[in-house]
Amino acid sequence: MNKSKAWMLLPFVGLLVGCQTNAPASICDGWKRLSPSAESRTFIIRNDRPFAEGVAAHNTFGTRQGCWK
Repeated sequence: MNKSKAWMLLPFVGLLVGCQTNAPASICDGWKRLSPSAESRTFIIRNDRPFAEGVAAHNTFGTRQGCWK
């Protein structure tokens, strides 16, 4: 890599380093309870039972982890 390319990469490296955080990670980070409307739930249960079971498992897991009540 020549010197000009290395100097061009330097600002991007600085940006990446600046994105780090010292905040404690939580198992709940990035999770959100899935709560479709009653009409959507009925449609999904009738037309895509495996997906409906996946949504239920997702919500149960989040509840057990204490991410939501």
